[in-house]
Amino acid sequence: MAPSRLLALAALGLLTACASAPPPPAAASTDLYVTGADPTDDPCQRVVSALGFAEHVLKPAGQEESQEFGEGVRGRIAYVEGVILSYGERLPAGLAEHTATLKRTIRVLVPAATPREKAVAALKEWRAAATAIEKGCAQPA
Repeated sequence: MAPSRLLALAALGLLTACASAPPPPAAASTDLYVTGADPTDDPCQRVVSALGFAEHVLKPAGQEESQEFGEGVRGRIAYVEGVILSYGERLPAGLAEHTATLKRTIRVLVPAATPREKAVAALKEWRAAATAIEKGCAQPA
């Protein structure tokens, strides 16, 4: 059999297999953004925990000007985005503005191509919003 014909038959077989494959199993809404997330988890605990996870690689507040925005920092901030997307809607209503600020600043902080001065300014906004969410979540319901 000619090589081009064999290649065509292999491609046809692959397309047929893909077309008849069963769809992936439906995932819980939180599984889309955070592996192992449980929709019944307390949203404040999850978001505050994620913020703390990112803080471990950030310079202390007030030292944003000397912050490096390497892959590890951007990765942890991206993780916070997944947690916010999974649980942010369920945070206390008074925190919606701060949640929106986190989402907006994450979109600036995560790309490696973000100019440094924009990243520093976004980190300062991030910190203010994160602090407000941490304080808001510490309040009794």
